[in-house]
Amino acid sequence: MNRNSISTLGWPKLNWRGAAILSASLGLAACAGSVPPPTAQLGASAQAIQQAERAGALQHAPAEFQSAREKLAAADAAMREDERTSARRLAEQAQADAELATVRSQRATAQQAASAVRTLANPNAGIPGASVPGRAPATSAAAPLAPPAMSGTSTWSAPRTLEGTP
Repeated sequence: MNRNSISTLGWPKLNWRGAAILSASLGLAACAGSVPPPTAQLGASAQAIQQAERAGALQHAPAEFQSAREKLAAADAAMREDERTSARRLAEQAQADAELATVRSQRATAQQAASAVRTLANPNAGIPGASVPGRAPATSAAAPLAPPAMSGTSTWSAPRTLEGTP
Protein backbone atom coordinates (compact mmCIF):
# COMPACT_ATOMS: atom_id res chain seq x y z
CA MET A 1 0.00 0.00 0.00
CA ASN A 2 1.26 3.42 -0.70
CA ARG A 3 1.12 6.33 1.66
CA ASN A 4 -1.66 8.11 -0.27
CA SER A 5 -4.20 5.29 0.18
CA ILE A 6 -4.12 5.39 4.00
CA SER A 7 -5.71 8.20 5.96
CA THR A 8 -4.16 9.86 8.96
CA LEU A 9 -6.33 7.73 11.29
CA GLY A 10 -5.15 4.46 9.82
CA TRP A 11 -8.37 3.81 7.86
CA PRO A 12 -8.21 3.27 4.15
CA LYS A 13 -9.32 6.27 2.09
CA LEU A 14 -12.56 5.82 0.18
CA ASN A 15 -13.30 7.29 -3.18
CA TRP A 16 -16.79 8.44 -4.09
CA ARG A 17 -17.74 4.98 -5.51
CA GLY A 18 -16.71 3.21 -2.35
CA ALA A 19 -18.64 5.72 -0.25
CA ALA A 20 -21.76 5.25 -2.40
CA ILE A 21 -21.59 1.47 -2.16
CA LEU A 22 -21.02 1.60 1.58
CA SER A 23 -23.95 3.96 2.21
CA ALA A 24 -26.26 1.95 -0.08
CA SER A 25 -25.42 -1.32 1.66
CA LEU A 26 -25.93 0.24 5.09
CA GLY A 27 -29.26 1.68 3.96
CA LEU A 28 -30.45 -1.67 2.64
CA ALA A 29 -29.37 -3.41 5.81
CA ALA A 30 -31.32 -0.90 7.88
CA CYS A 31 -34.45 -1.36 5.76
CA ALA A 32 -34.22 -5.14 5.82
CA GLY A 33 -33.94 -5.22 9.59
CA SER A 34 -37.04 -3.13 10.32
CA VAL A 35 -40.30 -5.05 10.20
CA PRO A 36 -43.43 -2.90 10.02
CA PRO A 37 -45.80 -3.26 12.97
CA PRO A 38 -48.53 -5.84 12.28
CA THR A 39 -51.38 -3.54 13.33
CA ALA A 40 -53.59 -4.58 10.41
CA GLN A 41 -53.06 -8.26 11.22
CA LEU A 42 -53.87 -7.67 14.89
CA GLY A 43 -57.09 -5.91 13.87
CA ALA A 44 -58.05 -8.71 11.48
CA SER A 45 -57.42 -11.28 14.21
CA ALA A 46 -59.56 -9.38 16.72
CA GLN A 47 -62.35 -9.11 14.16
CA ALA A 48 -62.16 -12.85 13.40
CA ILE A 49 -62.45 -13.59 17.14
CA GLN A 50 -65.54 -11.38 17.41
CA GLN A 51 -67.08 -13.16 14.43
CA ALA A 52 -66.37 -16.55 16.02
CA GLU A 53 -68.03 -15.42 19.23
CA ARG A 54 -71.12 -14.27 17.30
CA ALA A 55 -71.22 -17.66 15.54
CA GLY A 56 -71.41 -19.46 18.89
CA ALA A 57 -67.82 -20.64 19.20
CA LEU A 58 -67.99 -20.57 23.00
CA GLN A 59 -70.55 -23.36 22.82
CA HIS A 60 -69.54 -25.29 19.68
CA ALA A 61 -65.74 -24.83 19.45
CA PRO A 62 -64.46 -23.69 22.84
CA ALA A 63 -60.90 -25.06 22.45
CA GLU A 64 -60.26 -23.29 19.15
CA PHE A 65 -61.88 -20.10 20.41
CA GLN A 66 -59.77 -20.07 23.58
CA SER A 67 -56.62 -20.76 21.58
CA ALA A 68 -57.38 -17.80 19.31
CA ARG A 69 -57.89 -15.49 22.27
CA GLU A 70 -54.66 -16.64 23.95
CA LYS A 71 -52.62 -16.19 20.76
CA LEU A 72 -54.04 -12.70 20.22
CA ALA A 73 -53.10 -11.79 23.80
CA ALA A 74 -49.60 -13.16 23.18
CA ALA A 75 -49.37 -11.13 19.96
CA ASP A 76 -50.32 -7.98 21.88
CA ALA A 77 -47.64 -8.76 24.46
CA ALA A 78 -45.08 -9.31 21.69
CA MET A 79 -45.99 -5.92 20.21
CA ARG A 80 -45.41 -4.26 23.59
CA GLU A 81 -41.97 -5.91 23.65
CA ASP A 82 -41.37 -4.67 20.06
CA GLU A 83 -41.08 -8.24 18.74
CA ARG A 84 -42.90 -7.51 15.52
CA THR A 85 -42.14 -10.74 13.67
CA SER A 86 -43.37 -12.84 16.56
CA ALA A 87 -46.42 -10.59 16.96
CA ARG A 88 -47.32 -11.01 13.28
CA ARG A 89 -46.94 -14.79 13.45
CA LEU A 90 -49.08 -15.06 16.60
CA ALA A 91 -51.73 -12.76 15.15
CA GLU A 92 -51.93 -14.88 11.98
CA GLN A 93 -52.29 -18.03 14.10
CA ALA A 94 -54.98 -16.36 16.21
CA GLN A 95 -56.91 -15.44 13.09
CA ALA A 96 -56.65 -18.99 11.74
CA ASP A 97 -57.87 -20.45 15.05
CA ALA A 98 -60.76 -17.99 15.17
CA GLU A 99 -61.78 -18.81 11.60
CA LEU A 100 -61.66 -22.53 12.43
CA ALA A 101 -63.85 -21.92 15.48
CA THR A 102 -66.32 -19.98 13.31
CA VAL A 103 -66.54 -22.76 10.73
CA ARG A 104 -67.01 -25.45 13.39
CA SER A 105 -69.72 -23.37 15.05
CA GLN A 106 -71.52 -22.82 11.76
CA ARG A 107 -71.29 -26.55 11.01
CA ALA A 108 -72.76 -27.47 14.40
CA THR A 109 -75.56 -24.93 13.98
CA ALA A 110 -76.35 -26.27 10.51
CA GLN A 111 -76.42 -29.85 11.81
CA GLN A 112 -78.82 -28.85 14.58
CA ALA A 113 -81.07 -27.08 12.08
CA ALA A 114 -81.03 -30.09 9.75
CA SER A 115 -81.94 -32.37 12.65
CA ALA A 116 -84.83 -30.10 13.59
CA VAL A 117 -86.09 -30.10 10.00
CA ARG A 118 -85.88 -33.90 9.86
CA THR A 119 -87.84 -34.13 13.11
CA LEU A 120 -90.52 -31.78 11.80
CA ALA A 121 -90.71 -33.64 8.50
CA ASN A 122 -91.13 -37.01 10.24
CA PRO A 123 -92.42 -36.52 13.79
CA ASN A 124 -92.64 -40.30 14.43
CA ALA A 125 -88.96 -40.86 13.57
CA GLY A 126 -87.85 -41.76 17.08
CA ILE A 127 -90.92 -43.83 18.02
CA PRO A 128 -90.59 -47.64 17.70
CA GLY A 129 -93.17 -49.13 15.37
CA ALA A 130 -93.88 -45.77 13.73
CA SER A 131 -94.11 -45.57 9.99
CA VAL A 132 -91.05 -44.76 7.98
CA PRO A 133 -91.50 -42.82 4.72
CA GLY A 134 -91.49 -45.14 1.73
CA ARG A 135 -92.25 -48.21 3.83
CA ALA A 136 -95.57 -49.82 4.74
CA PRO A 137 -96.66 -49.33 8.36
CA ALA A 138 -95.54 -52.04 10.73
CA THR A 139 -98.29 -54.43 11.87
CA SER A 140 -98.35 -56.88 14.69
CA ALA A 141 -99.60 -60.45 14.29
CA ALA A 142 -101.54 -60.11 17.55
CA ALA A 143 -103.53 -57.06 16.44
CA PRO A 144 -106.23 -57.57 13.77
CA LEU A 145 -106.40 -55.14 10.87
CA ALA A 146 -110.07 -54.26 11.49
CA PRO A 147 -112.15 -54.34 14.65
CA PRO A 148 -114.12 -57.65 15.04
CA ALA A 149 -117.52 -55.92 15.02
CA MET A 150 -116.85 -54.45 11.60
CA SER A 151 -115.64 -57.65 9.93
CA GLY A 152 -117.85 -58.71 7.05
CA THR A 153 -120.24 -55.77 7.26
CA SER A 154 -120.41 -52.76 5.05
CA THR A 155 -121.47 -49.27 5.96
CA TRP A 156 -121.43 -48.06 2.38
CA SER A 157 -124.59 -46.47 1.09
CA ALA A 158 -125.66 -45.26 -2.32
CA PRO A 159 -123.86 -42.22 -3.66
CA ARG A 160 -125.47 -38.88 -2.90
CA THR A 161 -125.58 -35.74 -4.94
CA LEU A 162 -124.61 -32.36 -3.69
CA GLU A 163 -128.12 -31.60 -2.58
CA GLY A 164 -128.13 -34.69 -0.36
CA THR A 165 -130.63 -36.77 -2.38
CA PRO A 166 -129.75 -40.05 -4.13
